[in-house]
Amino acid sequence: MWKDDSEKLTSHYLFQSMLWVAISCALILFMPASVVESLKLTNLLNNSAHFVGMFFIISASYLGIDLVMSISKSLREKQKQSQLSEDIQNRVRVLASGERAVLREFYLQRQTSLWLPKNEADVKSLLSSGILIAVDYYATTRTTEEGEHEVELMISHIARPYLTKARLKLPQGKPSLDDITYLKLARPNYLPPLSELRRSA
Repeated sequence: MWKDDSEKLTSHYLFQSMLWVAISCALILFMPASVVESLKLTNLLNNSAHFVGMFFIISASYLGIDLVMSISKSLREKQKQSQLSEDIQNRVRVLASGERAVLREFYLQRQTSLWLPKNEADVKSLLSSGILIAVDYYATTRTTEEGEHEVELMISHIARPYLTKARLKLPQGKPSLDDITYLKLARPNYLPPLSELRRSA
């Protein structure tokens, strides 16, 4: 799926236009007198200098405002990401057993993304906290034969470093038979059964 980037494209073309207007006006306004005379532009510049100056001020002002807004937006985004990272780190420390079971599925199935029921409490909780995110920008759903609505989810890149094996209660190294039994029994009942859970790290 794709998202509408028309607004970004419009801003990009407007910025490019203003940049070229500012550069062109600056070249005309600050052109050495000898060059102006050699090009026989003296009369033209005398008659239109105020228009060129006005266009230069407008375009330069736009570029200045755009720069300030871009810096401000970048700082806000950085602060937002920092706050989100802190919130996720704190949230990971207090995962419920059902939430851990959902997250373990990515490791047990060795998949980077899974189709999960969007209305399950543990899935909704992980989504709202930012630990899980939709693969698709529009969070497209599909309906199973049982009528369950599923959405394709993955672990967010911010949450991954904090979801260690110890945090998810996964065995360190090669799992024992008891570990395998525990992992199978702890799996959410709304997930399809695994065909095989190997004794591998």
